[in-house]
Amino acid sequence: MIDKIFDLGFKDIFNSLPKEFVTITDAVKGKNTILLGNGIPHTMKESEVTALSSKIPVYMWSMVKIPFLVVKTTNVGEYLVSGSEWQKKAISILVGRETDFLSTVDVEELIRGYKSIIFISLTNSLIHLDEE
Repeated sequence: MIDKIFDLGFKDIFNSLPKEFVTITDAVKGKNTILLGNGIPHTMKESEVTALSSKIPVYMWSMVKIPFLVVKTTNVGEYLVSGSEWQKKAISILVGRETDFLSTVDVEELIRGYKSIIFISLTNSLIHLDEE
């Protein structure tokens, strides 16, 4: 019984993650609503998209897909950015340094500035991101 409740809880969590992603270019042009895995639309705040686009170089806009998915690793205080190298490069720009791993402080800072553009997951093994 407890296993079933646990499974259902994780399914809810994973179904609440993004099913769709858009480029920064598309988001700046107004395509800032995406679907979550459970079919519910999620709108990224225009002010956050504007703030993000002001920090990411224009040449990257068509290659960086948002929202960002940050994955908690099994190590204490350690996170990874899921997605292509462009997503990872964009996050490195936002945190102000080139890095493969994010700290809790980095993630907290990202959430403060871009709460509608950052999703956090416990694992990416059940998530398939389109990295075209």
